[in-house]
Amino acid sequence: MEKMNQLKDLLKHEIMDLQSAEDQIIEALPLMIGKAKNAQLKKSLEDHLRVTVMQRERLDEVMLLLEDGSEKANQNGQKSTGFLSGLFKGAGKPVCKGMQGLITEGQKIMKEDMDADVMDAAIIGAAQKIEHYEICGYGTLRAFAEQLSLTEVEKLLRQTLDEEYQADDLLTELAVGKLNKEAMNVRRSGGSKTSNSNSSKKSDNSTKKSAPKKKAAVKTTTPAKKKAAKKSKAR
Repeated sequence: MEKMNQLKDLLKHEIMDLQSAEDQIIEALPLMIGKAKNAQLKKSLEDHLRVTVMQRERLDEVMLLLEDGSEKANQNGQKSTGFLSGLFKGAGKPVCKGMQGLITEGQKIMKEDMDADVMDAAIIGAAQKIEHYEICGYGTLRAFAEQLSLTEVEKLLRQTLDEEYQADDLLTELAVGKLNKEAMNVRRSGGSKTSNSNSSKKSDNSTKKSAPKKKAAVKTTTPAKKKAAKKSKAR
């Protein structure tokens, strides 16, 4: 039973970590929305911001279920005395360092001066890193809850996990369907107008230089023609 109590402690700790992650995402998404140019991408991020707020509230509900004793990790209802219980000691709430790093990295990229289509591709990349972190987190905790027979907790975590998969799939569709292609076109055509015009000028110049010049016709008089001319003059 002690192992089950420790697993429940671990579940609670990881829930708190996800609470911190969701708080950071809620704070970071408005900047990503503001930087996005593509209308579909902007709407997708706005929709996900609203969903994230609900997911954060859902985590509070999960914590209440874990703390108020409405669901037991074991039939005896023993309190945890394992080493993981020490994770909840100390002042202040835990900060999710993993999410903090992903958001900081994404914001650093968004500060760069780049074409709008490339910026959209960068935003999708940053957003999907965040989604994959959440999918990993929620998937793991859903499995913990299932192992602990915490039916309501498992149900709530599975609901959020499904939402994260849907958000990631939508971002993939946007990237593969259009945005990454537009970013590639920008890269391929970067400065192409100038280079094409210069190359055409060079081509014209080279054509002019290589074209053979027409030589002026040179009149030649053979000895036979000279004799014929003298005879005609004598007549």
